[in-house]
Amino acid sequence: MSILLVLIGLALLVFGGDILVKGAVALATRLGMSKALIGVTLIGFGTSMPEFVATFGAAAKGSPDIAFGNVLGSNISNILMILGAAALISPIITRMHGLARDAIFVGIASLAAAYWIYAGGIPPMGGVYLIAAFVIYMGLTIRADLKTTLDDSAMDDIAAPSSLPISLAMAIGGIIVLVLGAEALIRGASDIARGLGVSEAIIGITIVGIGTSLPEAVAAIIASLKGENDLAFANIIGSNIFNGLGILGITAVFHPMQFGSGGFSILDGGVLVAATAAMFLFALTHKKVMRWEGAVLLAAYVGYLVWLVMRAIS
Repeated sequence: MSILLVLIGLALLVFGGDILVKGAVALATRLGMSKALIGVTLIGFGTSMPEFVATFGAAAKGSPDIAFGNVLGSNISNILMILGAAALISPIITRMHGLARDAIFVGIASLAAAYWIYAGGIPPMGGVYLIAAFVIYMGLTIRADLKTTLDDSAMDDIAAPSSLPISLAMAIGGIIVLVLGAEALIRGASDIARGLGVSEAIIGITIVGIGTSLPEAVAAIIASLKGENDLAFANIIGSNIFNGLGILGITAVFHPMQFGSGGFSILDGGVLVAATAAMFLFALTHKKVMRWEGAVLLAAYVGYLVWLVMRAIS
């Protein structure tokens, strides 16, 4: 039954990701919004809904290690696995407004995650600080987007739905399917992992973190295949900010998290911080993430997973 849930979850994630990208691009066209903003908000946050469901639910059920490990693992896999894979398909264009702003807030989210590991948990006031940073980021992003115009002629080539309601319905429907798919995948994979005696922290970083990142993976890869590379990059940025600031902030306010001893290593936080720095370093060079840089990110992720496996069995 657990394996069947995993397979069903994967199928729903693929289907939902395709619908979401089509609907979101159509909305960007019809509402006159830039693809950067639609990627950071609707796609980035929409594909993060599985993380929110898993994180808030795990914390509410008294499993803070799974809750935090989900966000930590998801943000790491977003950069190393998803951005790396998307860049291998096609170099990821990063010529987008507000790159410095995004780098600052993604950096804040990553550094905060490393600090929470050092502190051993997230208190309610820590959640308030995270939410405040998230609100500031959204305000700056929306204000900046209102000053720009949609000048991406490539969007004219996208086959858009015939009306605004249909576009909106596709985007919302895609998000709903993604949430259902992630729930099935997480439940099945977690049951399998627990049967093998793996710790909750490792489950959170790997099984749950990777599982809830699949919507971002599908959305980013599909966007890359369709030539919407700036959507793929903005999706990852939006997701990591929403995960690290919004999701952890809201969860900590309602369910303060205290991690179990020996669950997380400061190296986990260091990997996230280093991955974030590498992502923006690559983005600044040639204004794109090249294929070889994507290969470097993927290799780093494989190395990290190998270390996690060795840590789990030791």
